[in-house]
Amino acid sequence: MLNLVILFRRQFQRELLLHARQPRLLLHSSLFFLMVTVFFPLTMPPEPMLMRTVAPGLVWIAMLLALLLSSVSLFQQDYEDGVLEQWLISPYPLPVIVFAKLFVHWLLNLGAMLIYCPLLAILFHLSGYETVILVISLIVGTPAILFLCALASAFSAGRGVLMALVLLPLTVPAMVFGSASLSAAMQGLAVPGYLAILAAVSLLTVCFLPFAISAVIRISLAD
Repeated sequence: MLNLVILFRRQFQRELLLHARQPRLLLHSSLFFLMVTVFFPLTMPPEPMLMRTVAPGLVWIAMLLALLLSSVSLFQQDYEDGVLEQWLISPYPLPVIVFAKLFVHWLLNLGAMLIYCPLLAILFHLSGYETVILVISLIVGTPAILFLCALASAFSAGRGVLMALVLLPLTVPAMVFGSASLSAAMQGLAVPGYLAILAAVSLLTVCFLPFAISAVIRISLAD
């Protein structure tokens, strides 16, 4: 158990260092999220009720596209540099390495999105309570989206597969309950049920997808 903790910490530090040296993808995805959520309201009539109506779906669609953009080459550099082969021949469990990599990726992308939440609250006329629900739903729901993006990225490592064809149907539950939680908060309805289902979906993906991603990487390199 101690060896797994040490392995996770080393991989965590490695991924942080890589992101610090190459902030391009994180910057692109965060700016894309900001552009979609800021420019879209500018094309609509300045009606507060209309803005509040489109806010839940728009924020979650922008989040999905931003995470998809940042995950396109999630394993590409490791594939080209031969790092994936080193992971496979090493005695360390590959799911732990994959989980550490995805955890750092999720942490940095989530942090960038949460920074923009106060601005989104102003643009979409959200109250303080609704903004808190938006933040909580993003924290709870983004792991499911990111790990699904990583699964699609593992399928396309070294290839030109269209990730969206694999990804979009799998993200429907997280997208539905994520946007529904904010909609329920706007209507004064109970929110914990939506957040609980969203947390369950994220928990399932976080627990099982590192093993699936590891298997996909092994199969991809075997081919």
